Amino acid sequence: MNEAPLIPLETAMEQFKLSEEARPLVRQIALRAGVVGCEVKSSYIKAFREDGLHPLHVGKRSTEWFGSKVEAVAASDLPDRVRDKTHGNGMVNWAVDHPITRTGAARAAAKKPAAQAAGPQEKSYGVCEVCWQARTPSGSCGCD
Repeated sequence: MNEAPLIPLETAMEQFKLSEEARPLVRQIALRAGVVGCEVKSSYIKAFREDGLHPLHVGKRSTEWFGSKVEAVAASDLPDRVRDKTHGNGMVNWAVDHPITRTGAARAAAKKPAAQAAGPQEKSYGVCEVCWQARTPSGSCGCD
């Protein structure tokens, strides 16, 4: 069987386009879990461990397939980001959630002033001095 050679974690993170915010945590986890090489899959990085335990799966949002909560906490030092993950077949493993990242659209919205981020603003056509209703684009109001 021809298996693809394993690549370094840094290369895998670059090919997978893992967010910059998640990379320091993934590096720490890989170091503590004894990752010796990786393969890039379509939806995750498969990180092989020197001890032969199940490879870790590094996704965009989390790193999964720790055998226990203790192992996940030891690798990440972030007990508040560790959660259990139950698969369809009933198998349970543990995951560490990565730092939350913003999409390009969310970053752009965050840079806009609050009034612009809330959505398009209606143009004001003035207020009738008699009935105090907003005028329409044609200039009419509740009095008309």
